[in-house]
Amino acid sequence: MGIDVFTLIAQIVNFVVLLVLLRAFLYRPIMRVMREREQRIADEHAAAERAREEAEARAEELKREREEFEEERRERLAEVEREAERLREERLAEVREEAEAARERWREALERERDELADAVRGDVAAVVAEALRQGWRELADEELEARAIEVFADRLGELGDEERAALAEAVRDGELVFTTAFEATGARREALLAAVREALLGEDDDAALEAEFERDPELIAGVTLRAGDLRVGWTVRAQLDDLERDWAGGGDGG
Repeated sequence: MGIDVFTLIAQIVNFVVLLVLLRAFLYRPIMRVMREREQRIADEHAAAERAREEAEARAEELKREREEFEEERRERLAEVEREAERLREERLAEVREEAEAARERWREALERERDELADAVRGDVAAVVAEALRQGWRELADEELEARAIEVFADRLGELGDEERAALAEAVRDGELVFTTAFEATGARREALLAAVREALLGEDDDAALEAEFERDPELIAGVTLRAGDLRVGWTVRAQLDDLERDWAGGGDGG
């Protein structure tokens, strides 16, 4: 079968024209649309990439801020805990001081009350015991005890210190003597008292006249006192018991 050259050429021309027309009116617009779409996709991808990078950067920034916030929060909590501990220690110290002060006040008050009670009890006991002793000595007191008490009085005159003896001797020479005894002083007992005064205060060679009054005070129980002017000396059972009562009532401080 033979080839129709004209037809072939016509077809070739038609194909070329078709190609030109397709290139001019179809391919180029399509390629332009495709390039625009590719560019838009590329732009969107770049925008998405930038958004992703920005999001990652923001997330990293947020993470850093959160870590900084957590660190600051921990520091503040630690500071608050330290401050609370300091305040607690200060308060505990204040409470301990207040408790110690209260304990000391309580102890002092207790000791004071104990001492007051002891003094009161001691005074009451001393008074009761002393009164019982007085009563006992009253029942035992007699002329013999009185004589012994006068002997003790004479011994005490001899034991006076130099200044006290000199002052009493001067008072004896210048003033009237007053003897007070628990029992009635007889003539012999009066002579014994005057002799004791002369021997202890004036000396045996001193012939100064001694004038004396004699009084009786049963409350002395036994013993004698001498008053010369403003001076007074003596030894009596009553005085001894009174001193003993004061010593007991004072807890022995009176000596």
